[in-house]
Amino acid sequence: MNKLYMLALVSLAVSVNPVFAEDPFGGDGDDDIFASEPSGDAKQIENRAALVSSFLSNRVPESTAKNINKAEKVFCYTVDYAQAGYEGYTIHNLALKGSCGELSQAGRDLIKNSIFENNSLYSNSKDNCNISPKIILRYINGADYTDVLFSSPCQSLTFFHDSDIITINAAPGAAIIDQVVKAYAGLSEPYQSPALLGQMVANGQALNQRDKEVLRKMAPAEAPIKKWHTQQPTAPQQAPAPSKQPARSGWNKLRQ
Repeated sequence: MNKLYMLALVSLAVSVNPVFAEDPFGGDGDDDIFASEPSGDAKQIENRAALVSSFLSNRVPESTAKNINKAEKVFCYTVDYAQAGYEGYTIHNLALKGSCGELSQAGRDLIKNSIFENNSLYSNSKDNCNISPKIILRYINGADYTDVLFSSPCQSLTFFHDSDIITINAAPGAAIIDQVVKAYAGLSEPYQSPALLGQMVANGQALNQRDKEVLRKMAPAEAPIKKWHTQQPTAPQQAPAPSKQPARSGWNKLRQ
């Protein structure tokens, strides 16, 4: 895929409506987080997802895919492993580092066309590496949602919906995964909790003068808190070198 074309789409792919819903999760270190080959039984066939890619459709539960296919809004967050003593916001036991906005239709199409429709991105093999969380895309359908975690390096996608957690090895698509991660992570801004503003709609934006005053008092400067409309993602020169990480347990550990 042409990198300049992808970056051009990403530059149009973010608006200024962040959202957040805390959803911590703890996993069992014995879980194999790679999605295996479909079993072929009736239940597995019945629960096939409606994603365009046949690879994902045979591995992601239908209930998980439904929110992606019918999403009314898609929001982006930057995440990382939570350090010892971390007391900030978390999502799936990861530290919520920032908000990279709401995906426009162009952004949603970019992810759909370059990732969800692309069978060549995925592999059944198991890589001996630890997930390196970078961004989460939250697909919201009414009161329900599905989260998709992008890992780079150790390229993979992890789909979260209720108790269903499916991780897909995306090592063959490393260049595309890295490109999307870098583009969106570069737009991250500090996250503002909508609960602090007393908002019914969790969009994290100041909707009136009172909200503006609340955020103004919390901000370190008078500069606008949200600047996605003025920022453009920069083209990466090369994929980051894999970092050595200590062995981890739970859903984030990939085993060879």
